[in-house]
Amino acid sequence: MTKRPRPQVKAPVLKRPTEDTLFYIDYDWWERSNLDLKTYLYSRLDIDEDLQLEADMEKVDLVDAMTGEVRQVDGFQYVLQTYFSQLPQDFATRTSLVDAVFCVLLANANQPMAARDIAARLQRTPDVILRTLGGPHVYQGIRPMFENDA
Repeated sequence: MTKRPRPQVKAPVLKRPTEDTLFYIDYDWWERSNLDLKTYLYSRLDIDEDLQLEADMEKVDLVDAMTGEVRQVDGFQYVLQTYFSQLPQDFATRTSLVDAVFCVLLANANQPMAARDIAARLQRTPDVILRTLGGPHVYQGIRPMFENDA
């Protein structure tokens, strides 16, 4: 046996999301990755060919139906939100879980949603959402939002 002490390495603390943890699409993840958001949208998701996704569209005023608050979003976000909010109910069963969650978040204007709410929209259990998206690997920029991340 050697008499030299081994250095103590502490494992990084991985925060565990719960059913109440909010998830969102991190557009910075897309910027840092070697993936292109538009290519992903056209190739992996069920987008009509006649839908034009122009990133440099003008701002659009959106009115929150609950609060009456008016906020501006870019046209690209508005087109995505409108398109994905009109998808048929069975869309989630015809695509992967990650793609389905991505669509739910886009339909919700990428406003953070709790795992339980995403699960309800997809008719899945929150546990499935958490096991898929709650780990250290980030899929399509979908990340949990923790209290001290804001």
